[in-house]
This record gives sequence, C-alpha cells and structure tokens, in this order.
Amino acid sequence: MKIQKEKPAKHAQKKEDILDAASRIIVDKGIKHTSLSDIAKELGISKGTLYYYYASKNDIVFDIAERHMQRITERLFSIIKASESQASLEKIFGAVIENILDAKTRSSLHIYLIREALTGNSALKERFVHTYRQWFALTEEIFRKVLKDQGDYSTLAPIIVAVLDGLVIQTMFDVQENQIENTVSSLLKIVV
Repeated sequence: MKIQKEKPAKHAQKKEDILDAASRIIVDKGIKHTSLSDIAKELGISKGTLYYYYASKNDIVFDIAERHMQRITERLFSIIKASESQASLEKIFGAVIENILDAKTRSSLHIYLIREALTGNSALKERFVHTYRQWFALTEEIFRKVLKDQGDYSTLAPIIVAVLDGLVIQTMFDVQENQIENTVSSLLKIVV
C-alpha cells in the first residue's frame, strides 16, 4: 500500500488552520497554559496529526509570531504605498494607528508574544528585534518621503514605534477611545 503525501496547498492551509486555532487559544489562555492537546482538540484532530505539522508548541509559537509580524509589516507597507500621493504625516500615521488598533485579538497576541520574547524565549526575541528594526526603517522612510528631506530620523523612528506599542496596550485597557486623530496630531506636533 502506497502512502500518499498531502498536496502542498492543502498542507499549507492546514498549517494556517493550526496557527489560527493556536492564536485564539493563546489569546484566551496565554502561551504557558496552551498545550498541544488544547490546539488539537480545538481543531478536532488527534495530537499525532498535529505532530505531523508541528513537532512542538515552540514551533507553533514561532510561526504565529512570524505570521503576525509579517501581516503587520505588510499592512504598514500597503498603507504607506496607498498614501504616497501627497498624503500628510497626520493622515499616514492616523491610518497606521487605526489599522494596528483595529483588532483586539491581534493586539492581545502581539502583547503575549512580546511577553514570551522578554521572558526567556531568545529565538522569539531575535524575531522581534529584526521586525522592530524593519519598522524603524519604514518609519524613517515615511518621514523622508512626506517631508521631502533627508533629515536624521533614526532617533525619531523608535519613539514613534514605541508610541504605537503603547497605544496597543492602552486600547486593550480601553483607555484610548476614539482619540486617534488627537493622538496623532499631538504626537506629530511634538516630534516634527
């Protein structure tokens, strides 16, 4: 009897389903309290089937982090690309902030992943460092394009990214309600 391998598209889709389920559970229970059994149960598959796709929970967490960071970065790029034609900094950063704060589940996952990276998961920490550097470069690029000068925005970019992280946390606590325009306007008056 010949064992038939799964088609690549089906395999990729099953991995996406696993990551979606694991993300939901992690948001509800946290990374430490999420088990492979929980994920398999959520999907209605056996733990053995789950092992076919992922050898460990860490592998799932790494892929969730990678996918999460990639999605945010892609959204940022698309917002900037769409805003390149004569958009103001206020409009660009307003759109970026709205997009980042749009989904509480994604924000919760972001915070859980940061916590995991800061509490000893060095591989995850490296991924965050790499992605944050990408975000800093992207932020510098926005300032250069919109302000049409080659000023040194290398110290400003990390501040903007830190403000975005802070807004994510405040939104999760419902501290910032519909104040995106005021926040962006005030921030840009201070830094530009």
